[in-house]
Amino acid sequence: MRRAAILLVALIGATSPAAAEPFVPGDRQAVDLVKAHITQGFVSVSRTIAHAERVSRGAFTLNGYRVEQRPGEPFKHVRICYQLGIDPPVCGVEYLVGTNPPNVEPSDRYDGLARDLEHGPRAFLRALAREASLQRQPDMMRRIQAALDPYNPYDWR
Repeated sequence: MRRAAILLVALIGATSPAAAEPFVPGDRQAVDLVKAHITQGFVSVSRTIAHAERVSRGAFTLNGYRVEQRPGEPFKHVRICYQLGIDPPVCGVEYLVGTNPPNVEPSDRYDGLARDLEHGPRAFLRALAREASLQRQPDMMRRIQAALDPYNPYDWR
């Protein structure tokens, strides 16, 4: 009889609205999920970044991860911070991370370095080379290129 009562209490607790809410991971767990995320290029994010650091010979360096959670959101934002060439460090690649079930997806799947990171190491290296070549252009040309980039009919990935 006692087991039945414990089982009944457990079932009531499991069907409560609080149990249906997704679990928001801790900062360390969110970063680990992003590092282990397998991209569409069939390589983990951490291996892709390590490969880019090794191949670029210091032009691309990882500066860590920044985790934040906005009020009312059932997931965390994990930003990958890096420095490329002569530009100051930026946190330009963002992933949205949730658990229950574990879910990692790029914040902007169709634009920026996150898109190229998702397509694998070769696409990511090409994107880094494209970004580094823009650094050698005057500031006005960089702004013009950034404004015209969405209208470029060629996908140079």
